[in-house]
Amino acid sequence: MFKQLKVFQVINKSINIFIRSRSSPGSYESIFKGIPKTQHSELHSGLTVATEERNCPHVCFGFYIDAGSRHENELENGVTHFFQHIAFKGTENRSKADLEKEMSSTGAKFKCFTTRDITVYFAQCLAKDFAQVVDILYECVFNNSFCCDELEIQRNVIQEEMLKHDESTVNVLYDYLHSTAFQGTQLGQTVMGTSENLHKFQMPSVRNHVKKMFIPQRTVLAAVGGVRHETMINIGNKYFRKTKDPECISLGPSRYTGSEISYRDDSMPMGHVAIAVEGPSFCSKDKIFMNLAASYIGGWDTSQPGGTNHGTYTALMGSAGRNCESYKTFHFVYNDTSLWGAQFISPRIDLDDMLYVIQDTWMRLCDLITDGELIRPKNELKSKILMQNQSTEKACHDIGQHVLRTGNRPSIPDRFREIDNITAKQLKKVCDNYIYDRCPVVVGIGSIECLYPYTNIRDGMRWLRV
Repeated sequence: MFKQLKVFQVINKSINIFIRSRSSPGSYESIFKGIPKTQHSELHSGLTVATEERNCPHVCFGFYIDAGSRHENELENGVTHFFQHIAFKGTENRSKADLEKEMSSTGAKFKCFTTRDITVYFAQCLAKDFAQVVDILYECVFNNSFCCDELEIQRNVIQEEMLKHDESTVNVLYDYLHSTAFQGTQLGQTVMGTSENLHKFQMPSVRNHVKKMFIPQRTVLAAVGGVRHETMINIGNKYFRKTKDPECISLGPSRYTGSEISYRDDSMPMGHVAIAVEGPSFCSKDKIFMNLAASYIGGWDTSQPGGTNHGTYTALMGSAGRNCESYKTFHFVYNDTSLWGAQFISPRIDLDDMLYVIQDTWMRLCDLITDGELIRPKNELKSKILMQNQSTEKACHDIGQHVLRTGNRPSIPDRFREIDNITAKQLKKVCDNYIYDRCPVVVGIGSIECLYPYTNIRDGMRWLRV
């Protein structure tokens, strides 16, 4: 426990340093020498193993699989998410009752989630129980019994989950955003799929899709905590054997379309709006620039301090003018594209003013940003990276996604040097490429009577340049 605290103290010390002052790049190695490095190896089976060994009594590990709703055709949409609900209901070697009893006896936490382009099954447990827990998780994911008795039960569960999902305006807002930005493509599909598909799924089709997608060549086994990399390699070799070459999976066309969806409902007290542009892919060198731009804009809500002395321009304009209840930036990044933008909640009469503030900030990023203004967002971005690595769960997800998408995970010193090397001139050039005079996607839900027409919003994506 003392050694674990020592690792966290190194991270906390780093957080304090970068929040309070700009650190010189030359000091990074000495500051982070106590933080372990990420090791990764590709096995003969095609499985990639990545480990960050820490001196702590627990482990977070998971299987990160290149599968999601964008890997499904129109008739399959939702099948990957459907498997989540039957994954822990029985395996070939463990009945449902035995599996639940064994999972409970370990005290481990088993979790999973599916996004548009990645599926994750992970667990957190004590290091002494690691071998047993990894055996359970492997069985659930890669040796499932696909029990037909669970089919109707889980249909009803997912139906309730869909209804609950649609009760959240933010969830619907982001689903609409993807469906209009990537209309006519598989990336525009929702993760849960349609209710029509849900009631058509049969266990053989679910099994076939899982067996096709959940293969070693499309999987990363990542772990953070009290486990050695050699142990992870042995586990990978024990459970995974080389299979035939994977099938070519069609992702369909990759196409972004500037467009708008408006769903007016005057019974809602507020208007919910999201505006975005097409951003860089996960592997692009421009991704860090757009992350910094998002940190510059930041986020704010009425529970936080506001007014004319606020350090963030957008928050200053939004709070001092009482133009919004809250706003935040987002960046949904995929292998070949991304959506970068902002979402806000405002009274109906202030929607146009808040939208103007956001677009005005975007134009400032393209034309007026200075090196002095980048000090705060750089420190904020560094702090976010450090705090992410403080948690074994978040660090494990960071490793899994980086290794799955790029084959490598950059070290913290490398990331910090990359951030430090960004100048205002470079940021303006990148923002000019992705934001300036580009067709945005806009989604409005609720009391949006005063939201600008799309043509006016499109005009706000450029300034008159001399």
